[in-house]
Amino acid sequence: MYQHYARPRSDADGERPGHAVAILSVQEGSPEIHIVDVNTDYQRLWGGSRESWLGSPPVIVQQEAANRQIFAQLHEALHPLKDSSDGTFEGISGGEVSRHNDGKRRHIEWRITAMGACHNGQCTLVLTQRDVTEQMEKEAQLERLATTDMLTGLVNRSQFDTVLKSELNRHDRYSRPLSLIMLDLDYFKDINDNYGHDVGDQVLIELTHLLKRNLRKADCCARWGGEEFMLLAPETSLEQAVRLADKIRSTIKHAVFPIQGSVTASFGVVEVHPQESLKSVMKRADNALYFAKDKGRDRVSSGGLLSSAKQA
Repeated sequence: MYQHYARPRSDADGERPGHAVAILSVQEGSPEIHIVDVNTDYQRLWGGSRESWLGSPPVIVQQEAANRQIFAQLHEALHPLKDSSDGTFEGISGGEVSRHNDGKRRHIEWRITAMGACHNGQCTLVLTQRDVTEQMEKEAQLERLATTDMLTGLVNRSQFDTVLKSELNRHDRYSRPLSLIMLDLDYFKDINDNYGHDVGDQVLIELTHLLKRNLRKADCCARWGGEEFMLLAPETSLEQAVRLADKIRSTIKHAVFPIQGSVTASFGVVEVHPQESLKSVMKRADNALYFAKDKGRDRVSSGGLLSSAKQA
């Protein structure tokens, strides 16, 4: 039915389409919607010549099923006009995401309005469309830059605060266990001093890969700053979080990093209390980490609520 789908193209000079416009005609009681005219940007967006589109149904979005749904929505919006004295139509609009055959996503904004009033059940409509893929990708990139640590690709400190606040609210509503793990690489300054900051950065990147492999999808891992990392574990009790932290601690100790000797880390683990503030839970996690450092590093501390762990 939509024979033009496979032929979208850009201008010869690579210019992307602007506002694609198609003039449509629809008759009350008829399911058919056909094109009366199109502009060059419509041809650029969907391919094909002006002549090939005349009399054809319009392409509003890439998927045929989605087009049928929009046509049904349009007919429903037009139906009351048969009993309207002025025959005005305020229009319908939307935005759709589709995929090309190569897997790339395409974002299309569209709107259908009336060209004047409807007469005797005959309506002339204007379909305007815009490919906003580039704009959406730029906005997504800006969001990634604002929420992501540039070195590791993990959530940054600011975004982690947002995630933690959201989880604290959920914890207060549903009283589900929620634990926080703060980890700090031991003697990381010595790594930078002895091997250089490039090697230190590589250690942090390798640690990031290790953390991702050992966490669940529901967990949130963030670079807190320098060699400090935060792990937020929903649906996880203090005892479970301590076991998770000690598993990661042991994995770090026995992992191969781009330096001689082993890398170790210390962990502070806390479970969120009912109605606890963000400041309070962060302070308790920091105190637990300090306790682990003070007791010799390469260990997990829960601030004395559970016995600290240190395993070979």
